[in-house]
Amino acid sequence: MNPIVKGAPGDYRLAEGILSQLEDFMKALHVHTIYIVAGEKAWHATRSYFPDSIVKNAHTNFTLIDGVCTLEKVEEISEQLSLCAADAVLGIGGGTVLDITKAAAVQANVKSILVPTIAATCAAWTPLSVFYDENGRFTHFTEFPLANTLVLIEPSIIANAPLKYLRAGIGDTLAKYYEADALIASFYENKAHPVWLQVSQFSAKICQDVLLENGAAAMEAAANGEVNAQLVSVIETIIMTGGMVGGFGGKFGRTAGAHSLHNGLTEAEEVKEILHGELVAYGVLVQLALEQKDDEILKLMNHYRAWGLPISLENLTIDPNDDALLRKVVQKAILPIESIHLMKQEITEKTVVSAMEKIELLYSTNFERRGELI
Repeated sequence: MNPIVKGAPGDYRLAEGILSQLEDFMKALHVHTIYIVAGEKAWHATRSYFPDSIVKNAHTNFTLIDGVCTLEKVEEISEQLSLCAADAVLGIGGGTVLDITKAAAVQANVKSILVPTIAATCAAWTPLSVFYDENGRFTHFTEFPLANTLVLIEPSIIANAPLKYLRAGIGDTLAKYYEADALIASFYENKAHPVWLQVSQFSAKICQDVLLENGAAAMEAAANGEVNAQLVSVIETIIMTGGMVGGFGGKFGRTAGAHSLHNGLTEAEEVKEILHGELVAYGVLVQLALEQKDDEILKLMNHYRAWGLPISLENLTIDPNDDALLRKVVQKAILPIESIHLMKQEITEKTVVSAMEKIELLYSTNFERRGELI
């Protein structure tokens, strides 16, 4: 197999005060005109970190984004980039804004400068955008032929963001290890692993090790709006190392069962306010149930409980006895295009429902009244 490695952005910087150097980066990239795409809260959280000239420029080339990443929004931003003859588009915000920014940059053939304000996904690193319909239902994702141009991370912005986003980022990134592991077991069991795949696996293991070791301390620091070594390591694991898993591994380092469960869960109105990484975290448990790895499920349930990630359908505000809804969720999760079918286990509506039932059983039988795992 000939891999297509997209390991990293053209330039990546994490440092306190890094955004004050944006004009220097623009000169190095021969960028004269930028168009800013930002979430409203993200813009208010970051504008004081930018040089005054950038803030003033925002009055003429600027769009606030809300909602989800759709093809229509990408088309609108792409048209604006062409109208103002932008050399680059500057995306400021979470995964939705960054996905729109990347897709519009590719469509308009301009450079992309990405400033993540939360550490909820590896969106800033990965040349890929996830698309939804106007109702928030997952439709597809698109990989791009070029790496993102520049990624700038100011850790104090992320430290002062709502804690739920860091929690979701831990859940989404932890899935990198478990999904990559399932893919290797399916396609490379008892086979030599090429070097590019070894890099992907090594990155996936870093994700697991760092998050399990430093996740609690990082969340404590962020809860207090502080930057410490553990928080920086978790931010970089979520954004950089998480992105490297798929960047080097390609389809063998991207998604398997956990993300398919996420996609299925988007059918439920009950989860509309629950973040991507929280749904993926629950999907990891279901994937492990399909793999019959009960000990690993219980280990993760302990960490999930400490972090506040969902460990049951009830935590997702879904009634586990609503058979019609669960059928709808599972049927979407196992559509023929879904990555759950890349696993080596038999995937049917029955096996996935059984896996979800196992999670409910392990949850109910391993908790005492005080709400802690035995």
